[in-house]
Amino acid sequence: MLMPLPLRVLVAHTETLVHRGIVSTLSADVHFDVEERTPVDFDAESLACRGAPRVLVADLRTGVEAARLLRRERIFREAAATAVLVVSASDGELNIRAALEAGVQGYLTYDSAPGQLVEAAAALARGQRYLAGSVAHRLAEAVAQDLPTRREIDVLKLMASGLCNKAIAAELNIAAGTVKAHMKALLQKLDAPTRTAAADIAKRRGLLDPVGEQLAFELGRPSPPARTRSATATA
Repeated sequence: MLMPLPLRVLVAHTETLVHRGIVSTLSADVHFDVEERTPVDFDAESLACRGAPRVLVADLRTGVEAARLLRRERIFREAAATAVLVVSASDGELNIRAALEAGVQGYLTYDSAPGQLVEAAAALARGQRYLAGSVAHRLAEAVAQDLPTRREIDVLKLMASGLCNKAIAAELNIAAGTVKAHMKALLQKLDAPTRTAAADIAKRRGLLDPVGEQLAFELGRPSPPARTRSATATA
């Protein structure tokens, strides 16, 4: 009986130690044929070519850029079949939403077990999604909550830094009444009783993460993603 060919996986992560750990973990499994690239040498457009790897494992920025390109390619041809798995230090809501909205199929955090990395790569190769437990939990918390607008997040960041409404208005060149309206909307969206509580909730949800903010608003306001079982592959 012929043995199935190993699944081709490409690893391109900006963090050297994380990159080496991913390569080592997947290379130890006979089901994977692992290739690696440095982010400098990595070309996302190569993933849209015939013979591309089944799975790309990357950092957040590299993964999102690759997923966006692959989504565009799928509109025009069926050859773009590489699935993207992000391995990130962050489980912030904006980062997760931006990644899934871009077309990333899997998301693990640095505290994920090696076995989860293997499971995730295999699941993505089968055309399924895979989210780490903490990632699924973060999405479950956020699913019933509205994401603040970009201007509201601008106000939120300044509020978290300790500025009063008048100072925020001066900084953003808007009326104090407008700041007050944004603040009211923020307290409602974050379900926070006070400004201090709103800042704490925003930090916990990752809404003040500059990387996540940039990714999210490059894509437009992300819509809530489809439900995915915690640390479980889903069709």
